[in-house]
Amino acid sequence: MKTAQIDRIRIHPIKALDHIELEETTVGVHSLLNDRIFAITAADGRYVNGKRTGKVNELKATYDLPNRSITLEKRTGGTAQKFDLDEHNKELIEYLSDFFEMGIMLLASNKGELMDVPTKSSVTVLSEASLRSLQDNFPKHSLEDLRLRFRANIELKGVESFWEEQLFQEPGTGVRFLAGEVEMIGISPRARCNVPPRNPLTGETDKQFVKLMMESRAKSLPANSMLTKHGNLYHLSVDTYIPASEKGKTLRKDDPIKILGPVDLKTA
Repeated sequence: MKTAQIDRIRIHPIKALDHIELEETTVGVHSLLNDRIFAITAADGRYVNGKRTGKVNELKATYDLPNRSITLEKRTGGTAQKFDLDEHNKELIEYLSDFFEMGIMLLASNKGELMDVPTKSSVTVLSEASLRSLQDNFPKHSLEDLRLRFRANIELKGVESFWEEQLFQEPGTGVRFLAGEVEMIGISPRARCNVPPRNPLTGETDKQFVKLMMESRAKSLPANSMLTKHGNLYHLSVDTYIPASEKGKTLRKDDPIKILGPVDLKTA
């Protein structure tokens, strides 16, 4: 019997910008430590992210989290500039405002509040096999290109495609599981938006992407899949919840995944 294991761990310190890949990470408050601890917002209060503008894909971000710094540069070239990673850093805010051509603010929170589904669902799980299955419909896209489009926190190895969809059931019922020593609850499949169709390095939109992805999902849907109970087939990866009790525990590459059983989400 195959055992699912963690193969990759990725966090995005600034929402919508580049990731850091880790060998291990600590669980923070309902989230992975340093994941989406900053977010860029505009004057209207909305996030400046891939749903709003493809310009986020044009900005390269490199982090030095131990020293709380970030280096930014345009992917098309130019001078890289290093900043202290602080929500009140005026130089950083001015750089981002100039780049996005709008007044922006930098929000900070280490409580899982800057996720797409704040607190209730802060970690996404996907398998490499699922990405490879999609790749059959996207032969021009590398595996890494697809990773960058779907931005999962945890990527699994050692299982067949869409194995991770065992980690959710019908709406209202979650699945409790262990990732190494960390207890998590699979909530639902992740409904996708207009971000995956964007080229992760240029922001250019592939108008055929959604159609091709749904065709791929239709022909590769696992037996007894609960996916259709959650709407259309434009879903990939699993949204999960990390209880407050797990704060301070460690997730590591090669940690096994063990399914514990269903749980009523109203009481979880």
